[in-house]
Amino acid sequence: MKILSRYLVVILAIFCFGCSAEMARDGSFNLSPNQNQNASGTLKGTNNDCLPTAITGTFQTNAAQNGSNYVVANVNVTVPGMYSISTDTQNGVKFSASGVFTATGIQQVKLIPSGTFTSAATTNYTLTYGSSSCPLAITVADGTGTGTPGTDPGTGGNPGTGTGTGSWTITIDGKTYSGDGATLSDPHFMNLATLQFSNMSNVGVAFILKYGSGGLQPATYTTSDDQTSQFSVINMVTQKQDYQTTKTSIGALTNLNIQSISGGVARMTISGKTIDMATNKAVAVSGTITASVQ
Repeated sequence: MKILSRYLVVILAIFCFGCSAEMARDGSFNLSPNQNQNASGTLKGTNNDCLPTAITGTFQTNAAQNGSNYVVANVNVTVPGMYSISTDTQNGVKFSASGVFTATGIQQVKLIPSGTFTSAATTNYTLTYGSSSCPLAITVADGTGTGTPGTDPGTGGNPGTGTGTGSWTITIDGKTYSGDGATLSDPHFMNLATLQFSNMSNVGVAFILKYGSGGLQPATYTTSDDQTSQFSVINMVTQKQDYQTTKTSIGALTNLNIQSISGGVARMTISGKTIDMATNKAVAVSGTITASVQ
């Protein structure tokens, strides 16, 4: 972890004091043209009625959302490209989705919840995309959970209150890595937090994220939000960066979704794309992480 921390210091220094040295490879990634523009569309049909949504799973209080319960929304896409769709935050939870529309017409997106429902009640949201908005109602039941305090990660709805070292699995360009020892560190400096994990044998991973005035909380953080937001994978054998994503990597956005922070434990997923530094091309990245919060 000392090697990984040393690289994080270099990364922060580059972003905070060397912004003029940003990667200048825009247009050299051989990406689809759709990934270099923002999509346009509406949540409504030709009659100006809201397009239908479908709810999958059961939503309960006291249960950290893990993506197994979600909402499928229909979008009438007029211009393909990158999109971001979300609801407002109600009852402690927000639904959101981002990605790339590759075609026009009616397209479906999966809206993943983040946060923890606090009350058992019908929760009314406003789903927004572009200039269009539609109502969304979610029925939330009373959840009891069976987690055991002092364990990590716990089981059932209650995430527990342990502060164990966590575990992680991440897949990059079809190659899967896993390990433990994940930490989410927030030194309360410049509104920056860092997720770090390594298996010490082949990869060390870091996600530097910039949060707003509300502090570090369940939300989706992406490398497109701020110059200081970055995803980086270090080869622990060669001590070089194999993959990296920054704001200038148009079409290669890496997302960190913090689903819950409870009892010193954070549960997260990684999705999107990153840049293979050897080929300068975008490759898929995904994963799940349980980390201790420091």
